[in-house]
Amino acid sequence: MNKLKHIDHGQYVLDKIIYKEYDCVNPNVKRKEYTESDWNSDDILNNPKYSYSHLYYNSNPFIYLTTPKMTCVFGLDRRSNTMNLQFTDYKTDPHMKSFFEFIRNLEFQQMMYLGLDDSNSDVYTSQIRYSKDDKYDPTLVVKLPFTYNKYDVDIYHDDFPISILNIQRFSRMTCDIYIDKIWRFNGKYICKWKAKQIYVHN
Repeated sequence: MNKLKHIDHGQYVLDKIIYKEYDCVNPNVKRKEYTESDWNSDDILNNPKYSYSHLYYNSNPFIYLTTPKMTCVFGLDRRSNTMNLQFTDYKTDPHMKSFFEFIRNLEFQQMMYLGLDDSNSDVYTSQIRYSKDDKYDPTLVVKLPFTYNKYDVDIYHDDFPISILNIQRFSRMTCDIYIDKIWRFNGKYICKWKAKQIYVHN
């Protein structure tokens, strides 16, 4: 477990996050180029060339943190290369509650930054998933980056070798995760959490 960064979410102050907008030079070519936007940053929704916003924290181009111990309720979804990490006991566990509120408040901040309100909030895709009738604790969708035909994620277990494909339902894990950009895709705005390190508990 000592390979994790152990960066607690409490180290971040949301108001210190800086966003920079980038436009696509020519959306009609296969190899896209992006340039820093000169559009009014208070009117992102009406910028026809807007592609993404990059997040910065103290000049660092990532928001990088370590999750509490969470349950991967469905295992690895190989179709989307994602897993759902549950905010287990978030209503009674103070640390899990604080972590959940950090993620939720960060999403609220991003929606405000984009200029969204109750009338159009559905164009922002939250990474928090809620069960029907609030029967189960919510989960956080985490992407496992997959490049050059392999997962760009390190995974560890204390007692035996383990691979990404061995992630089973209800595995207990602690992860280093990060975000770096808000993308606009098909009229929707999305900021995906991505895994970098996964420590699987016994």
